[in-house]
Amino acid sequence: MNLESLFKVNISPLQDAPGETMEFHTKLSIPNLTGVGNRLIEMINPWVLELQVTSLNQRFQVSGRLTGNYELSCDRCLEKVRLPMDTELFALYYPDGDHFPPEEGLAYTGDELDLTPLLLEAINLKLPMKNVCSLDCKGLCPVCGIDLNTHTCNCQKEAFDPRLAGLLKWKEQEGGGSGGQS
Repeated sequence: MNLESLFKVNISPLQDAPGETMEFHTKLSIPNLTGVGNRLIEMINPWVLELQVTSLNQRFQVSGRLTGNYELSCDRCLEKVRLPMDTELFALYYPDGDHFPPEEGLAYTGDELDLTPLLLEAINLKLPMKNVCSLDCKGLCPVCGIDLNTHTCNCQKEAFDPRLAGLLKWKEQEGGGSGGQS
């Protein structure tokens, strides 16, 4: 995904000052994102970023918190659901070319830390795997597609999935189970 930088930190004041820290409290505008399954994540801007950047001898520790709201479609009924997000941030930034295990940090070049990968990862890790408007959401009718939370339908729900016809035929012929025993 090509998107411009969400937030950069100028680290030149910290370059030769191990142990020194800079703090930031700012509002960000985060563009809409595409999540797992190409579902649209609509960001409600602005988001609040609280951040501390500490110099560790040419390496930098970034920690903080990102908070905001976003909207996703319910996985059952497709209605929009607005949800809050509050996520912790932590990363170590190493000079590009420094040898470090990739899972231990992020590389930087020059006098800036681009926090975009850190922010996007924090958001993606905090998104729910299944998004529902309520725990008792009835979803959509599989036959006519009507929202069962607001309407009722008289559709005949087919108990048999035609995609499993071959398996049903095999079960009838062989008896299923192991060795033809049911």
